[in-house]
Amino acid sequence: METPMDTVFERVVPGKHGLAVEMRPGQHLRVVDLEGRQVVDMALFNRDNLREKLSTSYSRTRYRPRQLGDYIPRDRIHVGDTLMSTLCRPMMTFVDETAPEKGVHDCHNRMCNRFLYEVQLGMAPQDGCHEIISRAVAPWGLLPEDIPDTFDINMRYEHDCTRHRWVIGLPASRAGDHVEFRAEMPLLVALSVCPLESGDCNGGKSTPVRVEILQAA
Repeated sequence: METPMDTVFERVVPGKHGLAVEMRPGQHLRVVDLEGRQVVDMALFNRDNLREKLSTSYSRTRYRPRQLGDYIPRDRIHVGDTLMSTLCRPMMTFVDETAPEKGVHDCHNRMCNRFLYEVQLGMAPQDGCHEIISRAVAPWGLLPEDIPDTFDINMRYEHDCTRHRWVIGLPASRAGDHVEFRAEMPLLVALSVCPLESGDCNGGKSTPVRVEILQAA
């Protein structure tokens, strides 16, 4: 039987914008893709020790809880998996997703940033997810160099073994699909609605998402 949950925070975050929120252990974070195919970069910090933060490498090469000996580095994070910290401690547990294809999220790629857009892609000056998240967490005294590599919700980032390269594809999320995580420690959560509007990453357009924090009623 599912525990009834109350919504204690709700905000629609426009495309190309970000948000930072604090969470208590046991609260749930739900990110709803309002129009579909939208990537959201997520950075995590221990609210009581901001130097401890998300480690995507530990998250993708972890043991599954209570399955001794199950050390199998996998290319996807699924419901039941944990996002781990730089001290290899659980920060969040992945508890739900509604997209038809499961596990289409990235923990290998870097964040987009001004350097990527201007120097590598030859685009006009534009803030990327790194700058957006940096602004969101600045009130907590965090600097741009404090931002860890992010967990990229809905990002299809797959390895092409034939071409020896990573390939960005269309996300699997549809309008109204959501992902949900449970906080395992006091958290500062920072989110960026990815601003890229070329290629497949966001289906070619940066669109809004709804961010909710839920807790047991």
